[in-house]
Amino acid sequence: MIMFNEFLPRITSTIRLLHAAPGANNIDIYSNGNPIAMNIGFSNITQYYNINPGNNEIQIYKAGTYDNPIYTETIDIEPNSTSTLCVVLLESTLQLLKLKDGTPTSSANESYLRFINLSPDSPLLTLSLPNGDTLFNGVEYLETTGYYLLSPGIYNLKVEATDATVLSKFISEITLTGGFFHTLFIIGLFDGTPRIGSLFKQDGTKK
Repeated sequence: MIMFNEFLPRITSTIRLLHAAPGANNIDIYSNGNPIAMNIGFSNITQYYNINPGNNEIQIYKAGTYDNPIYTETIDIEPNSTSTLCVVLLESTLQLLKLKDGTPTSSANESYLRFINLSPDSPLLTLSLPNGDTLFNGVEYLETTGYYLLSPGIYNLKVEATDATVLSKFISEITLTGGFFHTLFIIGLFDGTPRIGSLFKQDGTKK
């Protein structure tokens, strides 16, 4: 007997993982008991991995151990989706933040940028261009912003506290590629170590 599912396309999704929990040890991450990323240190982000859609039990262990998970959460992965799983701190406890990533388009004259605040003790943050044009305003910790449409090119950006002058940093020569989505993550601690910094990544590609 021929089973119909032999003729159905194999549906997979992809995820990458970002360790954005300041002060946490290096970690190993498993899905449904299978290793997907090992020995990830703070500020490191993996390539994209294939993952089956549906419910996946994500387990986080201290790197090199496999006895008691530090954190476990079941997440729903949509079919044919591309996501970033961020390991973050919420009230000093590890948590997962799932971001739905954009994937490349055929519009070579358009590029996209989003701004994700993963600094647990930072004030509200604003991202702007040097001429004062605001791209994202008052972004709080763990807030998921949409993508901002920009022309492809090389940009200098300014990150600052929305309601104070206690933080102002320039991020130079960010390249936005036509037809692609990008994310600027703010990670680290505003008042402590590791110090607050940025991580810029292209979304939805194997790079």
